[in-house]
Amino acid sequence: MTREEEQRRHPRHVLSERAAFLLGPATFVFSETVDISHGGTCLRQPNRFMIHAGEQLSVASDHIGAARSARVVNVSARGVHCAFDDDYPPIDSATSAAL
Repeated sequence: MTREEEQRRHPRHVLSERAAFLLGPATFVFSETVDISHGGTCLRQPNRFMIHAGEQLSVASDHIGAARSARVVNVSARGVHCAFDDDYPPIDSATSAAL
């Protein structure tokens, strides 16, 4: 995919850390981040849970912060691709500076 075909508005950075998200009203799921950007994150596909594009999540990790609302935009072999609903930078200053 060339840079002109790239759909991202923000560069992504490889970052593997523990993450958790709320799926639906009461399903708390543990996973890991694959990468992160100002606009979203990619999460490893969790075991025993089916996630589909269009689903709303509340995602949390050390760099993302306590909880950020996100929408699943794609599910691929790489992971669960999420776009943040807000435009706030990551809570961690080092990651924010790198992004």
